[in-house]
Formats: sequence, C-alpha cells, structure tokens
Amino acid sequence: MHKTYQHSSASASDHTLNTILNIIVEGVWDWNSNTKIVTRSPSWYHMLGYEFAVFRKDVFTWENIIHPEDYPRVMHQFERYISGKINAYNVEYRCKKSDDSYLWIADRGAIIARNADGSVDRMIGAHHNIHQQVMAQTDLIEKNKLLQNSHLSLEKVIAQKTDELAKKNQQLERKIIEVESVSNIDSLTEIANRKLFETILNKEIIRAERYHHPLTLVMFDLDKFKDINDQYGHKVGDNILCIISKLVAQNIRDVDLFARWGGDEFVIIFPELSQKQAHQTSDKLREMISQYQIKDKISVTCSFGIAQYNSGDSIDSLFKRVDKQLYISKAQGRNQVYSEVI
Repeated sequence: MHKTYQHSSASASDHTLNTILNIIVEGVWDWNSNTKIVTRSPSWYHMLGYEFAVFRKDVFTWENIIHPEDYPRVMHQFERYISGKINAYNVEYRCKKSDDSYLWIADRGAIIARNADGSVDRMIGAHHNIHQQVMAQTDLIEKNKLLQNSHLSLEKVIAQKTDELAKKNQQLERKIIEVESVSNIDSLTEIANRKLFETILNKEIIRAERYHHPLTLVMFDLDKFKDINDQYGHKVGDNILCIISKLVAQNIRDVDLFARWGGDEFVIIFPELSQKQAHQTSDKLREMISQYQIKDKISVTCSFGIAQYNSGDSIDSLFKRVDKQLYISKAQGRNQVYSEVI
C-alpha cells in the first residue's frame, strides 16, 4: 500500500483524516463489527439530504435506507464478500433520501481487519453519487425504445410517456400504501399485526446471524382478560387493549417492533438487546401497566415471557421457548416477568 501521508503524532493524523472527511464529496463509512458502531462522514449525510449524525450509529441505519427492490442483491453481495467468497465489495443501488426520493450510489468497501475466528473486525468504504449517470443511461434507453416503436416526434412522445408514467406511479404508490396499511396493521390496536411481525422477525434473525448481534423475543398477555370482558363487556375490553398498546408503543425504542399476536397476546422484538436487557425493559413495562388507571377504577396486569435467539434457532423453536416462559409467569401468580436461565 502506498503511504501518501506520514505524521509525527496520532493527533496530527486524526486532524488530517477528519479534515478530509469533512470536505470529501463521497460519503465515507467505517464499520467496527466488535463494537457494532458505524461511523459516517458529514458528506454521507449531506449526500442524502439528512442532518449530520441524525441516525443511530449502527448497520440498521444503512439497511433501512436501501431500496426494497435492491436490498436482496446488496445483501447477497455483502455477505459473499465478508464470508470470503468474493474478493471485492462493489455494488450499485438506490438509497432513500430525506425527502423519501431515492439516489443511485456506488458502494465500495474493504475489510481491513479480521478477528481470530475469521469474522470481520473492521471494514471501511464509501458511497459515491452516480445518480446522474444512471438517470442518463435510463433516459437514453427509453428514448431509443420510443424512436423504434413510434412515428411520433421525439419530444411529443417523451412528454406523453413522462406524463403517463408519473400518473401511473402516483396511482401505484397510493395502492401500495393502502394495501400495506391494511395487510400489516392490526385494525383494532393500530400496531403491527401477526403477518408483519413474522416478516420482521425473520429479517431480524438474518441480521442477528449476519452481524452477531443479540436478539430477544418477548411475549405478554393480559391477566384474567376473559373476566374483564365478562364483567364490563367486550367494548371495554377492546378499549383496554388499545390503551395498553399505545402505552407500550410509546415506551419502547424506534428499532423495536411491537405487534398484536392475537386476542390479548402481544409480542415485542428487541434487536441488539440481550435477554437480561430485555428482561429489565419488560419489567419496567409490566410495572407501568399495573400502575396505570384505565378508567372507573379499572386496572390490569400483564405476564411476560422472554427468550433470546440462539444461532440456528427457527422461528418455531424460539416461540416454543418464549411461550414456555410466559406459561411459567402465569403459573407463578401472574403479573411477573420470566426469562430462561442462562
């Protein structure tokens, strides 16, 4: 490797590096797998239109802004590189900007250190803006098609097709939003439903395996909820489910997923939280729920079961373990949190 800079001290070297990162056009990133921290240069945020350091310093920030159509291809390339199956990481895809539009970027990276077991210790790279080049290529392809398939003037065809495409895209976006909203949200509590939960859990399991992050699943239900329905009626019961859902949703992190499993059963995915950390969080939720006055002296309690994902777990095996802990919590008197003994 050619040595461009040689400094007399570490502080001088840091000053040079930080100055370069502040003025460089490309967005530079630095991933430390062991600390799970991803450092991004100011230009990375500027390129995508975000305020500097507005995101959490983790890999989820990057994954969540990749265009859904490009995501499988990018992850395939990334995993092949970090596992040593290919010698270079270089892929082009779209990233979501602050205004919800997408920008084409070229992503290049290199592993600069590995752990003793061969896994990645540190990897650095850069995102380069190639949007204009991609748009120019796309526009040229479209113009060639129009010339081949139409006797109309080029300008007229372009204007007509552009207008039609814009209208169809608007209609499609509205339909996608409507369908996703209906199919992924529980109609009563307005939190994620079972379908969305299973999709996200599968994605988080893949992430946990890829980055060696902890992942913990929590299940809880309302104690003696049938008695509440019998005494006060199902309308009051439904209102209680909505209140508890809102209360929990407001007291967990943005990266956590809270969903209604069915009836009075709920589930929470805690990415990057160990079983011990999830237990502490769940106990705070349990206490908060038990102290909350619903209305007319009505209060409820909940029982929690917790299990951490182990490498090789299936969704079914993970659920069997968390369901067992919930059963123990109910059997031991309810209004409790139980985790597996590690």
